[in-house]
This record gives sequence, C-alpha cells and structure tokens, in this order.
Amino acid sequence: MEQYPSFSPQIESEPINILVVDDQPAKLLSYEVVLRDIGATLIKASSACEAFERLLKSDVALILIDVCMPQIDGFELAALIREHPRFQRIAIIFVSALMHTDLQRLRGYALGALDYIPVPIEPDLLRAKVRVFVELHRKTRQLAALNAELECKVARRTADLRRRNEDLEKRIEERTRESEALIAQRYVAQQLDTVSQVGGVVHDFNNLLMAVLGSLSLLERKVPEDREALGLLKNASQAARRGASLTQDLLAFSRRREINPTPVDIGDALSGMRNLLEHALGFDIDLSCHFTATPATALVDANQLQLAVLNMAIVARDAMPCGGGVSLSAAEASQDGADPATPLPPGGYVRIKMVATPHNSATLAETSSGGTSLGFSIAQAMAIRFGGLLAIDSAANSVTRVDLWLPRAPTPPSARGLLDQRTHPCLNAQ
Repeated sequence: MEQYPSFSPQIESEPINILVVDDQPAKLLSYEVVLRDIGATLIKASSACEAFERLLKSDVALILIDVCMPQIDGFELAALIREHPRFQRIAIIFVSALMHTDLQRLRGYALGALDYIPVPIEPDLLRAKVRVFVELHRKTRQLAALNAELECKVARRTADLRRRNEDLEKRIEERTRESEALIAQRYVAQQLDTVSQVGGVVHDFNNLLMAVLGSLSLLERKVPEDREALGLLKNASQAARRGASLTQDLLAFSRRREINPTPVDIGDALSGMRNLLEHALGFDIDLSCHFTATPATALVDANQLQLAVLNMAIVARDAMPCGGGVSLSAAEASQDGADPATPLPPGGYVRIKMVATPHNSATLAETSSGGTSLGFSIAQAMAIRFGGLLAIDSAANSVTRVDLWLPRAPTPPSARGLLDQRTHPCLNAQ
C-alpha cells in the first residue's frame, strides 16, 4: 500500500506568529514573559493601527486583544479584522480587566472570538490555551501542505492513467487491424478454395468447347462460299478458342500451378478481347473502351488477366438484366500507401477501371453480393497473386466502379523512344 507523504521539514521549521495588542507596555512585557517557551514568535502592538500594520506584514496565527484601548477598542479592532478577507480565519482571544460581563462576552464571541480571558491572567491557563491554538495552526498548515502534495500526486497519477489508457487504445486498435487482416486473408483463402473446387467443372466445360471447336472446323469446310456465314463461323471459332484458353487458365489456377508474370501491354491485351467482351455482354449492354496512347505495361500473366476481365464483364452483365453500359479503361497510376481504401505498397501500378451503369436501380455490388461472386473472386485472387488489388465502389446513383490494380512493369530503355508513337486500336472507341 502506498504511504502518505511526510511533512516537509521547511513547513515544520516555519515560525508561528502571535500578535499581542495592548496599550500598556507593562502588559505587553508580561505577555512576552508568559509566552516565552510556547514555541512561537511574539509580535507586539500598542494600538489598533499598529496592529493592522503588523497583520499586513506578517502571517499571524493568533491575536490577543485587550478590550479597553483608546480611540479604537478591542471590539472595533476585531470587527475591522473580520471584514478583511485575508484575516477572516485568524483566531482571536479577548483579554479584559473591566469588561468581562456576560453581555460583553457574548459581544466578543459574536465578533468571532474563540475565547474571552479576564484579568488578572493565570499564566499557566493562558499558556495552555495559546499552545492549543498554536498547535492547531501548525496542524492546519501541515494538512494544507499534505493536501497540496496529494493533489500533485493525484494529478501525476491521472496523467499516468491517461497515458496508459491511450497506450491500451493503441494496442486494441493494432490488434483489431491484425484481426481484420487475418479475417481478410482467411476470406481470400476460402475464395481460393471455392475456385479450386470448380476445377472439375472447368475440365468438363473445356471438353465441351473442344467438341464445339471440332464441329465448327468441320462446318467451315462444308459451308458454301458465303462471306457472311463464313464470318460468323470465324467469330464463333475465335470465341470458342478464347473460351478454351480461358478455361485452361482457370483450370491451372484452380490447381494452384505456378504462373510467372511477364510485362503485358494492358491496352493491347484488352483490345484484343473486345469482340469477346461484346459477345459476353450481349446486345443490351454498350461497351466503350478508353486506353491512353502511352502503353500501360503491367507484370501479369496475359491469360489470367483476360480471364479476370471476362469474369468481371459477365458479373456486370448479370447485374444489369435490363441493359446498361460498361466502360473499360486502363492507365498508369501511382500509390503512396496513404489511402486506406486502396491499401497497396507505395509504387507504380496500372489501374484497370470498369464502370457499370445499369438502366434500372439495381447496382452491380448488390447482384455480386459485394464482390463475393465467383467472377470477382477470380479477379481478386489474380490481383493478389501478382501483387495487386481489386477494389469495388458502388455509388448511390447505381453506378458501380471496379478498380483492378496491377504492379507496373519497368519500361525497357529501347522502348522509351517509341512511347509517343504508340496508339491502341481501341483508343477512344465507342
């Protein structure tokens, strides 16, 4: 248990003053003799004016006042002392040889006197009474010093508790962030497990696509020379081959094969699959592509990228049964790590942005359950695998934006002189 602080030696050694007011020098001398060994300093005053001067200059614990004095008597002096806010708590003892009737005693007590002593004075009685008031004043001063010291200790303890509470709040916040990070990792792992479980379905679907490709190849040989029919067959064959390639990538992803990222021009990769995206979206959804003239090169696997974008487009199509519009763009961007909505390490990235605007009030995020659908899971897993991020923002006006961040590949020195001459076939295409 914590001990109370000890009294300061300086407080113990400070003198205690007693003011004696009497117009007779002999009585002042007798007070000095009687109170010599009381452990206090005696201050003498022969009039009320002199007594006030002594009070203003010294800290007085007790005042002995003679009642019968010329000009201003003891009662009037006591009334003046009590009117001053500084002297309202000073102990007063009246001393009188003539005015010691009951009415006069009552008047003295009414003025705040603690005692009324008649003359002749019994020295031992006076010494005992004065000693009581002196000790009371000393204890009062010690208690005041103790209270001040305790207040300082309480203030220090309060500050310490406040510091500890702030540290505890910081630790709780850190633990909360760690728990959220673990939950997010577990969620991604669950999504990856879900993707891996579709490997068998993908394998069967790939076999169906192979049969479709074989039938289309045989049909091309038997169809007469009809440009429109041959064009449709060619588009169907290209779409089937692209689907077969994507299913192979999905199958590889579900089996957790190692795929090494390579520098991929995002504009070229996405422009090459424009026809596939238009067929996947259908006639009720308009597709617009916006790619910068400067190549945006990312470190990623091209097939994995196209698989992710195709799945995002399919999710957008399912979210807009009444039609709408999908805008696809890609550009280089930088991250400094200060945006909590995009927790990426600082560095250069390529941001692929898909904006879905449905005709009705349904939002893309509602249909996809906040990005938990299989299509978004594939894109999210692909982005995390290559050091990127998938972010979904569904606005109140039913416009949903999906940002796919991928790490930017360093530009080869030999290609820097050609940046101003490169354009994409899909630049500003509608």
